[in-house]
Amino acid sequence: MRRRLTVRLVAALAIFLISSVPSVTSLAGASRGDAKCRRIAVIGGGASGMFAATAAADALQKHNGDSDRRYEVVVLEGGKRTMTKVAISGGGRVECQLFVYVLHDTSKTLPEILNGYPRGKKELTGLMTKRFSPTQAEEWFTSRGVTLKTEKDGRMFPTSDNSQTIIDTITKAAEKAGVIIRTSDVVSSVEKRIDENHFVITHSPQGNSRETKPVTEIFDSIIMATGSSPKGHELVKVLGHTIIKPVPSLFTLSAKHQVKEGGIFNGLSGVSVPNAIVSFKVAVPGKKKKKIFSQEGPLLITHHGLSGPAALRLSAFAAREFHDENYRGDVFVHWAPHLGSAEEIEEALWQITITSPKRAVSSGCPLFTSQQESQTENPSSSIPKRLWAAFAFESGFDKNTIWSEAPKKKVRVLSRLISEFVVDMTGKGVFKEEFVTAGGISLKEIDMKQLESKKCSGLFCCGEVLDVDGVTGGFNFMNCWSTGYIAGNSAADRAQKESLSTSTS
Repeated sequence: MRRRLTVRLVAALAIFLISSVPSVTSLAGASRGDAKCRRIAVIGGGASGMFAATAAADALQKHNGDSDRRYEVVVLEGGKRTMTKVAISGGGRVECQLFVYVLHDTSKTLPEILNGYPRGKKELTGLMTKRFSPTQAEEWFTSRGVTLKTEKDGRMFPTSDNSQTIIDTITKAAEKAGVIIRTSDVVSSVEKRIDENHFVITHSPQGNSRETKPVTEIFDSIIMATGSSPKGHELVKVLGHTIIKPVPSLFTLSAKHQVKEGGIFNGLSGVSVPNAIVSFKVAVPGKKKKKIFSQEGPLLITHHGLSGPAALRLSAFAAREFHDENYRGDVFVHWAPHLGSAEEIEEALWQITITSPKRAVSSGCPLFTSQQESQTENPSSSIPKRLWAAFAFESGFDKNTIWSEAPKKKVRVLSRLISEFVVDMTGKGVFKEEFVTAGGISLKEIDMKQLESKKCSGLFCCGEVLDVDGVTGGFNFMNCWSTGYIAGNSAADRAQKESLSTSTS
């Protein structure tokens, strides 16, 4: 009797211990189904991850034919849905491919497109030239039934004006190719078994709930597509990679002192100029001359400061410098660069004292966008009326001062407000719902032809997990499409080679 009780207690204890430890898939290869099965894990179900998974599965289907070799491509996404960032881009629309003018404007070269990448320009050159170009990205979507349209600023959107069109297209392509998509599946660790040439991934199929038991699975290759997630960075650091510290990129410039009551920007929200030059100067250790970052384009005054393409491009190209300065400092604006230098503007304004002596200085900018424009019936002034009035009052002119009474000194001040305006930057804002960072896996540690890690064979990386970022307008999505496509195909090539090697050994 005592012996039977002891046996029952031992059995009960064994069951308790087994149920208390993480569920572990056999490391002998049971997770593959058989030795011929090659498995690719895609960690992250964002734009680049889903595109990479689809590319990998498509390539494996295409080359496998009637062979009995088997493959699995599995997406592990921690969130409840895939491609959430695509859903909120472009105000609900998605910028499928920015530089659509390359499709109809032959003067736009690939180097011009690549100028939209503050980091990664050099490394992306080969990818977009030889492997997956913007034109190929457009063809990928249109061949799957997406009708695209081009807007004036060069961005291309689906004619549905709904980003769900893009999400559905990629999802259907992935499902058709046989991709296994797992959402609410959080990866907690990745280990490379060098002796067995595979990866062991521990993950929680229903998120990080306490009731969920971690599962361990074997994969032959991994495509890391975790974006700017700190968790993703931790995973690749364990595999030997260096992470360049991420800092915000693509943000608006706050100027709280100048937008508050009494400030020069107060009441000017919504005023914009079609073309301005925005500059930021930073000291360089050991050098007397400061480093200057400048960007040119449309500029918008907001309730908080400055936005628009010129300001956003500046924030991207000087992302680290702004971060190092704690987002404080002087930002210089030339509101009408076509008018020339401060001296040239002063001379042109002084001529107005002769040509239009009875005109009130504050009534509007007397200088036009071009000589031809000035001769039209309704010429466009170089400076919007409300902004010009603010400049005139800031220069010391009152409402009734006419040009014939304008002092030379005040005209000089006015000309410098146009050409050398100083914005007292007090912080950064967020551009709509876009959130882009500068930083990620050092590109020196990646074979950019295959997007495979130089530190860990079988590890491929794509999208924003890399130290690549672009300005607003579709550049960051193009990075996702291009690097995702190549990472996916490279992982598929590796799986096929290993499968052939196994079958011949």
